[in-house]
Amino acid sequence: MREKRGKKKKKGARGEKLVSTDWSNLCHRTWETQGWILGLRMLLGAVLLLLALPSHGQDTTTQGPGVLLPLPKGACTGWMAGIPGHPGHNGVPGRDGRDGTPGEKGEKGDPGLIGPKGDTGETGVTGAEGPRGFPGIQGRKGEPGEGAYVYRSAFSVGLETYVTVPNMPIRFTKIFYNQQNHYDGSTGKFYCNIPGLYYFAYHITVYMKDVKVSLFKKDKAMLFTYDQYQENNVDQASGSVLLHLEVGDQVWLQVYGEGERNGLYADNDNDSTFTGFLLYHDTN
Repeated sequence: MREKRGKKKKKGARGEKLVSTDWSNLCHRTWETQGWILGLRMLLGAVLLLLALPSHGQDTTTQGPGVLLPLPKGACTGWMAGIPGHPGHNGVPGRDGRDGTPGEKGEKGDPGLIGPKGDTGETGVTGAEGPRGFPGIQGRKGEPGEGAYVYRSAFSVGLETYVTVPNMPIRFTKIFYNQQNHYDGSTGKFYCNIPGLYYFAYHITVYMKDVKVSLFKKDKAMLFTYDQYQENNVDQASGSVLLHLEVGDQVWLQVYGEGERNGLYADNDNDSTFTGFLLYHDTN
Protein backbone atom coordinates (compact mmCIF):
# COMPACT_ATOMS: atom_id res chain seq x y z
CA MET A 1 0.00 0.00 0.00
CA ARG A 2 2.79 2.34 0.76
CA GLU A 3 4.34 1.65 -2.61
CA LYS A 4 1.13 2.40 -4.43
CA ARG A 5 0.84 5.76 -2.70
CA GLY A 6 4.37 6.59 -3.75
CA LYS A 7 3.61 5.75 -7.33
CA LYS A 8 0.59 7.89 -7.25
CA LYS A 9 2.77 10.81 -6.20
CA LYS A 10 5.01 10.28 -9.25
CA LYS A 11 2.11 10.14 -11.60
CA GLY A 12 0.74 13.28 -9.94
CA ALA A 13 3.98 15.13 -10.65
CA ARG A 14 3.99 14.17 -14.30
CA GLY A 15 0.30 14.91 -14.65
CA GLU A 16 0.84 18.27 -13.01
CA LYS A 17 3.41 19.19 -15.61
CA LEU A 18 1.22 18.11 -18.48
CA VAL A 19 -1.86 19.91 -17.21
CA SER A 20 0.14 23.07 -16.68
CA THR A 21 1.33 23.00 -20.29
CA ASP A 22 -2.06 22.32 -21.83
CA TRP A 23 -3.76 24.90 -19.60
CA SER A 24 -1.30 27.60 -20.63
CA ASN A 25 -2.01 26.89 -24.31
CA LEU A 26 -5.76 26.98 -23.76
CA CYS A 27 -5.55 30.26 -21.93
CA HIS A 28 -3.31 31.66 -24.68
CA ARG A 29 -5.81 30.72 -27.40
CA THR A 30 -8.70 32.18 -25.40
CA TRP A 31 -6.83 35.47 -24.87
CA GLU A 32 -6.24 35.81 -28.61
CA THR A 33 -9.98 35.39 -29.35
CA GLN A 34 -11.00 38.14 -26.94
CA GLY A 35 -8.87 40.75 -28.58
CA TRP A 36 -7.22 43.78 -27.20
CA ILE A 37 -10.41 45.18 -25.54
CA LEU A 38 -10.62 42.34 -22.94
CA GLY A 39 -6.90 41.61 -22.80
CA LEU A 40 -6.22 43.28 -19.52
CA ARG A 41 -9.16 41.61 -17.79
CA MET A 42 -8.17 38.18 -19.17
CA LEU A 43 -4.58 38.65 -18.13
CA LEU A 44 -5.67 39.38 -14.59
CA GLY A 45 -7.85 36.24 -14.61
CA ALA A 46 -4.95 34.12 -15.90
CA VAL A 47 -2.70 35.35 -13.14
CA LEU A 48 -5.31 34.48 -10.53
CA LEU A 49 -5.78 31.02 -12.14
CA LEU A 50 -2.07 30.26 -12.18
CA LEU A 51 -1.87 31.07 -8.51
CA ALA A 52 -4.75 28.70 -7.82
CA LEU A 53 -3.64 25.69 -9.98
CA PRO A 54 -1.13 24.00 -7.57
CA SER A 55 -3.81 23.52 -4.95
CA HIS A 56 -6.15 21.87 -7.51
CA GLY A 57 -3.39 19.62 -8.92
CA GLN A 58 -2.66 18.00 -5.61
CA ASP A 59 -6.17 16.60 -5.32
CA THR A 60 -6.69 15.54 -9.05
CA THR A 61 -6.05 11.86 -10.17
CA THR A 62 -3.57 11.45 -13.01
CA GLN A 63 -5.27 10.38 -16.26
CA GLY A 64 -2.14 9.47 -18.22
CA PRO A 65 0.31 11.06 -20.66
CA GLY A 66 -1.21 13.30 -23.23
CA VAL A 67 -4.65 13.39 -21.55
CA LEU A 68 -6.08 16.84 -20.87
CA LEU A 69 -7.58 17.42 -17.48
CA PRO A 70 -10.92 19.22 -17.33
CA LEU A 71 -10.91 22.89 -16.46
CA PRO A 72 -11.51 23.61 -12.81
CA LYS A 73 -15.04 24.77 -12.10
CA GLY A 74 -15.29 28.52 -12.35
CA ALA A 75 -11.78 28.94 -13.72
CA CYS A 76 -12.92 30.74 -16.92
CA THR A 77 -15.87 32.59 -15.45
CA GLY A 78 -16.00 36.16 -16.70
CA TRP A 79 -13.59 35.74 -19.59
CA MET A 80 -16.34 36.23 -22.19
CA ALA A 81 -19.26 38.58 -21.55
CA GLY A 82 -22.69 37.05 -22.05
CA ILE A 83 -25.72 38.64 -23.75
CA PRO A 84 -27.31 41.30 -21.45
CA GLY A 85 -30.58 40.15 -19.96
CA HIS A 86 -33.90 41.96 -20.19
CA PRO A 87 -34.38 44.82 -17.74
CA GLY A 88 -36.26 43.80 -14.62
CA HIS A 89 -39.63 45.17 -13.60
CA ASN A 90 -39.79 48.32 -11.50
CA GLY A 91 -39.87 47.60 -7.86
CA VAL A 92 -42.61 48.71 -5.44
CA PRO A 93 -42.17 52.35 -4.42
CA GLY A 94 -40.45 52.66 -1.12
CA ARG A 95 -41.90 54.33 1.96
CA ASP A 96 -41.83 58.08 2.35
CA GLY A 97 -38.71 59.23 3.99
CA ARG A 98 -38.61 61.33 7.10
CA ASP A 99 -39.08 65.07 6.85
CA GLY A 100 -35.88 66.90 6.41
CA THR A 101 -34.71 69.62 8.71
CA PRO A 102 -36.23 73.07 7.96
CA GLY A 103 -34.15 75.10 5.60
CA GLU A 104 -32.93 78.61 6.16
CA LYS A 105 -35.43 81.48 5.92
CA GLY A 106 -35.64 82.80 2.40
CA GLU A 107 -35.32 86.40 1.35
CA LYS A 108 -38.31 88.73 1.54
CA GLY A 109 -40.37 88.67 -1.64
CA ASP A 110 -41.47 91.65 -3.69
CA PRO A 111 -44.69 93.45 -2.58
CA GLY A 112 -47.82 92.11 -4.22
CA LEU A 113 -50.30 94.10 -6.27
CA ILE A 114 -52.67 96.44 -4.44
CA GLY A 115 -56.00 94.72 -3.84
CA PRO A 116 -59.44 96.21 -4.51
CA LYS A 117 -60.86 98.80 -2.12
CA GLY A 118 -62.74 97.23 0.78
CA ASP A 119 -66.20 98.08 2.04
CA THR A 120 -66.68 101.10 4.27
CA GLY A 121 -66.42 100.15 7.91
CA GLU A 122 -68.84 101.07 10.67
CA THR A 123 -68.69 104.56 12.15
CA GLY A 124 -66.40 104.67 15.12
CA VAL A 125 -67.15 106.07 18.54
CA THR A 126 -67.09 109.85 18.75
CA GLY A 127 -63.86 110.99 20.26
CA ALA A 128 -63.39 113.36 23.13
CA GLU A 129 -63.79 117.07 22.48
CA GLY A 130 -60.53 118.67 21.56
CA PRO A 131 -59.06 121.80 23.09
CA ARG A 132 -60.54 125.13 22.15
CA GLY A 133 -58.86 126.70 19.15
CA PHE A 134 -57.53 130.21 18.74
CA PRO A 135 -59.93 132.97 17.71
CA GLY A 136 -60.28 133.32 13.97
CA ILE A 137 -59.64 136.42 11.91
CA GLN A 138 -62.40 138.97 12.08
CA GLY A 139 -64.58 138.95 9.02
CA ARG A 140 -65.35 141.86 6.75
CA LYS A 141 -67.95 144.41 7.69
CA GLY A 142 -71.30 143.59 6.20
CA GLU A 143 -73.40 145.75 3.95
CA PRO A 144 -75.70 148.23 5.65
CA GLY A 145 -79.11 146.70 6.14
CA GLU A 146 -82.45 148.29 5.69
CA GLY A 147 -83.66 150.26 8.65
CA ALA A 148 -86.40 148.65 10.69
CA TYR A 149 -89.68 150.36 10.14
CA VAL A 150 -91.20 151.64 13.37
CA TYR A 151 -94.95 151.31 13.49
CA ARG A 152 -96.58 154.17 15.39
CA SER A 153 -100.16 154.69 16.46
CA ALA A 154 -101.09 156.71 19.55
CA PHE A 155 -103.41 159.39 20.86
CA SER A 156 -104.20 161.26 24.07
CA VAL A 157 -107.22 163.59 24.37
CA GLY A 158 -109.24 165.40 27.07
CA LEU A 159 -112.77 166.61 27.79
CA GLU A 160 -113.39 170.32 27.28
CA THR A 161 -117.04 170.49 28.47
CA TYR A 162 -118.93 168.44 30.97
CA VAL A 163 -122.03 168.25 28.75
CA THR A 164 -122.31 164.63 27.55
CA VAL A 165 -125.01 162.70 25.71
CA PRO A 166 -125.93 159.24 27.12
CA ASN A 167 -125.38 156.12 24.92
CA MET A 168 -123.25 158.08 22.48
CA PRO A 169 -119.46 158.27 22.10
CA ILE A 170 -117.97 160.97 24.35
CA ARG A 171 -116.29 163.59 22.19
CA PHE A 172 -112.88 164.37 23.69
CA THR A 173 -111.93 167.54 21.80
CA LYS A 174 -108.93 168.66 23.82
CA ILE A 175 -105.99 167.13 21.87
CA PHE A 176 -102.79 166.29 23.73
CA TYR A 177 -101.30 163.98 21.06
CA ASN A 178 -102.70 162.74 17.75
CA GLN A 179 -99.81 162.91 15.29
CA GLN A 180 -100.98 159.93 13.20
CA ASN A 181 -104.59 161.26 13.23
CA HIS A 182 -105.91 157.83 14.14
CA TYR A 183 -108.32 159.50 16.60
CA ASP A 184 -111.25 161.46 15.17
CA GLY A 185 -112.34 164.35 17.47
CA SER A 186 -115.56 164.87 15.53
CA THR A 187 -116.86 161.40 16.37
CA GLY A 188 -114.88 160.68 19.56
CA LYS A 189 -113.68 157.33 18.09
CA PHE A 190 -110.21 155.74 17.54
CA TYR A 191 -109.78 153.99 14.17
CA CYS A 192 -107.28 151.14 13.89
CA ASN A 193 -104.88 151.43 10.93
CA ILE A 194 -102.17 149.00 12.12
CA PRO A 195 -103.17 145.52 13.36
CA GLY A 196 -101.67 144.60 16.69
CA LEU A 197 -101.95 144.89 20.44
CA TYR A 198 -103.13 148.21 21.92
CA TYR A 199 -103.31 149.68 25.39
CA PHE A 200 -106.24 151.94 26.32
CA ALA A 201 -106.79 153.96 29.54
CA TYR A 202 -109.13 156.66 30.80
CA HIS A 203 -109.15 158.95 33.84
CA ILE A 204 -112.46 160.70 34.77
CA THR A 205 -113.31 163.52 37.19
CA VAL A 206 -116.68 162.91 38.85
CA TYR A 207 -118.84 165.83 40.03
CA MET A 208 -122.52 166.51 40.79
CA LYS A 209 -123.72 163.02 39.72
CA ASP A 210 -122.70 159.39 39.77
CA VAL A 211 -120.69 158.13 36.82
CA LYS A 212 -120.85 154.88 34.88
CA VAL A 213 -118.87 154.69 31.65
CA SER A 214 -118.07 151.86 29.23
CA LEU A 215 -115.22 151.21 26.78
CA PHE A 216 -116.57 149.92 23.48
CA LYS A 217 -114.96 147.96 20.65
CA LYS A 218 -117.04 147.46 17.52
CA ASP A 219 -120.38 148.18 19.31
CA LYS A 220 -119.53 145.87 22.18
CA ALA A 221 -118.85 147.05 25.74
CA MET A 222 -115.47 145.65 26.80
CA LEU A 223 -114.98 147.46 30.15
CA PHE A 224 -117.20 149.19 32.76
CA THR A 225 -116.33 151.74 35.42
CA TYR A 226 -118.73 153.06 38.07
CA ASP A 227 -118.19 155.78 40.67
CA GLN A 228 -120.71 157.09 43.23
CA TYR A 229 -120.65 160.83 43.76
CA GLN A 230 -120.04 162.12 47.29
CA GLU A 231 -121.84 165.41 48.00
CA ASN A 232 -119.74 168.58 48.06
CA ASN A 233 -116.72 166.57 46.85
CA VAL A 234 -114.87 166.01 43.56
CA ASP A 235 -114.24 162.35 42.91
CA GLN A 236 -112.01 160.41 40.47
CA ALA A 237 -112.56 157.20 38.45
CA SER A 238 -110.30 155.36 35.99
CA GLY A 239 -109.87 152.17 33.97
CA SER A 240 -107.43 150.50 31.51
CA VAL A 241 -107.32 147.48 29.21
CA LEU A 242 -105.29 145.67 26.49
CA LEU A 243 -107.10 144.94 23.24
CA HIS A 244 -106.04 143.28 19.99
CA LEU A 245 -107.34 145.20 16.99
CA GLU A 246 -107.59 144.54 13.32
CA VAL A 247 -107.54 147.18 10.62
CA GLY A 248 -110.87 149.06 10.67
CA ASP A 249 -111.77 148.32 14.29
CA GLN A 250 -113.14 151.29 16.31
CA VAL A 251 -112.73 152.03 20.04
CA TRP A 252 -114.52 154.72 22.05
CA LEU A 253 -115.78 155.69 25.51
CA GLN A 254 -119.46 156.48 26.32
CA VAL A 255 -121.84 157.06 29.27
CA TYR A 256 -123.72 153.87 30.04
CA GLY A 257 -127.43 154.31 30.87
CA GLU A 258 -130.14 156.88 30.33
CA GLY A 259 -128.33 159.94 31.66
CA GLU A 260 -128.75 159.75 35.40
CA ARG A 261 -125.08 158.58 35.67
CA ASN A 262 -123.32 161.08 33.48
CA GLY A 263 -121.40 163.00 36.13
CA LEU A 264 -118.25 163.51 33.96
CA TYR A 265 -116.66 166.87 34.68
CA ALA A 266 -113.85 169.04 33.38
CA ASP A 267 -112.72 172.63 33.93
CA ASN A 268 -109.51 174.59 34.09
CA ASP A 269 -108.40 172.70 37.17
CA ASN A 270 -109.87 169.21 36.58
CA ASP A 271 -109.51 166.94 33.52
CA SER A 272 -111.13 163.82 32.17
CA THR A 273 -108.82 162.07 29.64
CA PHE A 274 -108.84 159.19 27.16
CA THR A 275 -105.56 157.64 25.92
CA GLY A 276 -104.48 154.73 23.68
CA PHE A 277 -101.36 153.48 21.83
CA LEU A 278 -99.91 150.52 19.92
CA LEU A 279 -97.69 148.16 21.92
CA TYR A 280 -96.52 145.99 18.96
CA HIS A 281 -97.84 145.22 15.52
CA ASP A 282 -98.76 141.85 14.02
CA THR A 283 -95.99 140.24 11.97
CA ASN A 284 -98.25 138.13 9.78
